Amino acid sequence: MRQDQFLLYDHKKQISLKAERAAFYLQGQIIEAFSEKNEVYYLIFYKYHFLSAVKTTKLRRHSYIEHAFKKGMVFESPHPLIKILLSSNHPCQCISFKQLLKKLERQYTPQEKTFILTFFESLIPKRDLFNEIKSVYYEYRRNGDYFSGYQMIRLIMEFAPKTSLAVSHSNDMIFSKYAWQYSEKPEKLFAKDPIFAEKTLYSQREDEVCFQQLIDRLEKESRWMDLIALSIQKLIASPSPDCYAHLLRLLAQHTEIDSLHIQESLSFQLPAFLPLQKDLLEKYIQNHAADKIFKLMKTNAFQLDDSQIYAVGEMLEEWEPDTQPVQPELLYPLIKRYISRFPEKADKLLKKFVISLLNTHELPYIQNWLKPLKDKHKKLAIVEKIDMMQKLYEDPDDMQQLGELYFELSQLDKAVECFSWEMELKPADPRPLQWLAKTYHEKGMDYESDAYRQLCIQLQKRA
Repeated sequence: MRQDQFLLYDHKKQISLKAERAAFYLQGQIIEAFSEKNEVYYLIFYKYHFLSAVKTTKLRRHSYIEHAFKKGMVFESPHPLIKILLSSNHPCQCISFKQLLKKLERQYTPQEKTFILTFFESLIPKRDLFNEIKSVYYEYRRNGDYFSGYQMIRLIMEFAPKTSLAVSHSNDMIFSKYAWQYSEKPEKLFAKDPIFAEKTLYSQREDEVCFQQLIDRLEKESRWMDLIALSIQKLIASPSPDCYAHLLRLLAQHTEIDSLHIQESLSFQLPAFLPLQKDLLEKYIQNHAADKIFKLMKTNAFQLDDSQIYAVGEMLEEWEPDTQPVQPELLYPLIKRYISRFPEKADKLLKKFVISLLNTHELPYIQNWLKPLKDKHKKLAIVEKIDMMQKLYEDPDDMQQLGELYFELSQLDKAVECFSWEMELKPADPRPLQWLAKTYHEKGMDYESDAYRQLCIQLQKRA
């Protein structure tokens, strides 16, 4: 099963889903996933704890889920944060609305319960959700807890602003002092209303003071995934060494997360942010991930120090291009840097890659690929050899020498073509027969090799 695929359980029925993206928004996390029939499911989490999942055909405008994917911190799948959300809540089981209510009443405060219910707009009939929130409001009123009652009114004003309850009760004089506090002294209510506090601080997170207060709250609640998500979002918005260092510290504290995946994802969004690109290069060198180094160096112009150049060069020397093919244009920048610093390594290294290129490219292409090196490094044997081969290819009178050069570069089929041509042009010359016998032997075709050896012997006897 792929990293972004998982199973959802609806009673005893298994539903295979593919995670598409996830949003982290105001204490909630939403995963959008698709079934094999292309049906869309939303998995709802509260502070990383799975609540339920529901299939839907469309989202209500201005619903929590719509806001989450527009205003929240959104990550495309596959992503380490999505992987951890799913793996830490396995198995994810769909539950009914009645079961959901029991779960919320058992595990959360009334304020949290009503706030969580708003997550399910678009998934559960809005009237059912509204009635549950309304009943909590009236319970507070009956108990004389007017502050908590006003919290419910504020929630209803956001969730169902056109209802008569929202319109009439929001202006109730009994709530006037609380309305003034929320309007004029909101920060004084942060301790009493943590949901309001997080909404306010998140909406003003571009302000450094608010951002730090939000971080402090998340740290107290040990909401480390939100901390990482916020740090990623801030780094993308305003790349800086300090912000990047903060993200690295967070990632180092949580070894269960794939930090390399996060850095690689960021590198596509921040291609000009050199501290990140250099860190990736170091990791790729440590992991001997040569193909990733090739791609990184193609898109970045930063300078390598001698130790990095040497480490990359060692990888190039160990690289087996026939079993690990790489695009020539990705390979070239690394070879160029390595042999510029260590010219004595040039011929042996270039020969290996030229042999590989000859399997898929013609001589003019390889000539052109080597040309910049030829201009900078005089008398490279492999460059001179390819130049010579191209001249011989254009002159059919000396296919013997061209075939011998192809043989030297392990191009046995091309060598056979050349020697066969030479044999037809010069039937009295034993050399093409000798080389055909030798080449077929090298190819492991002993029957053909012996046949050409016998022909050579007969030719020499007649001479």
